[in-house]
Amino acid sequence: MIVFLDTSTILAACWSNRGLSRLLVEYAPKADWRLVTAGYCISEVEKNVRKHSAGAVDWVRIVRARLESVGSVYVLDRPIVFDARKDKPVILSAIGCDANYLVTSDTTDFAHILGTVVYGVRVRTPKSFLVEMGVVA
Repeated sequence: MIVFLDTSTILAACWSNRGLSRLLVEYAPKADWRLVTAGYCISEVEKNVRKHSAGAVDWVRIVRARLESVGSVYVLDRPIVFDARKDKPVILSAIGCDANYLVTSDTTDFAHILGTVVYGVRVRTPKSFLVEMGVVA
């Protein structure tokens, strides 16, 4: 199963070793989830990860090591309405790499598609994804 992580989820996994985003990253090998993200998200993470003291170390040592980078997609051959310009490449890249899930902690910009399916990609928060997978109650 392909699980696409957006910038907010990756940063949350780097900044807290006890949060649900980190649990998702650490649990992925046991569940045989293929964690992917776009180059666009990686560059955003690298710009922001040092805002928390442990972030850069955990990014390199734990989180980045479990992520596969896929190409960023900026245009899709299907219609999509998405107002958050900076986040449009996230949903397009998840669709473009045939992800089963897009997991985002950005409940503001993704609010209108959370809990839905967009061109085959289920959009979830880390908590709702882990509940759906039966990892947490």
